[in-house]
Amino acid sequence: MTSPVHPIDPTSPSAGKERISDYLEGQRALLELKCCAPRALSVLIHDLSQPMSRSLEQALARSLAAGEIPGFRPTDTLMPPMMERFGLPPAALAKDPAIHALRTTCNTCARVGTCWLAMRHRASREECLGFCPNAEAFERRMPPAASDESG
Repeated sequence: MTSPVHPIDPTSPSAGKERISDYLEGQRALLELKCCAPRALSVLIHDLSQPMSRSLEQALARSLAAGEIPGFRPTDTLMPPMMERFGLPPAALAKDPAIHALRTTCNTCARVGTCWLAMRHRASREECLGFCPNAEAFERRMPPAASDESG
């Protein structure tokens, strides 16, 4: 499995490749946060608009992808903004009989690092269709106006 890449310029020749110094910087910062500032780490992970260095962002995405962040639940942080990409307010599926299956799929998804980066960088609905296992289900539940606007 490859590491999540920074979605800003995936066509760049160095996309997905980090210099070793950047990699180590991110890993060091992540280790310090895990050991010394777990609350700050939680804020960085759960607040998708929180500014951070690219090296730390990549380290967090790798750590999320590897399941190394105890207690992280993608349904709490990633599913609401993913649903918004499809024009669905988070409460829209509260009474949907499929919500349990959708949440289970989200919480066990192997692409959590990719998703976290995508939600941080406000990926489009089309981009999300390329990696999210719930995307088609969300698309089927889109309100007619939202599906017309998103093209």
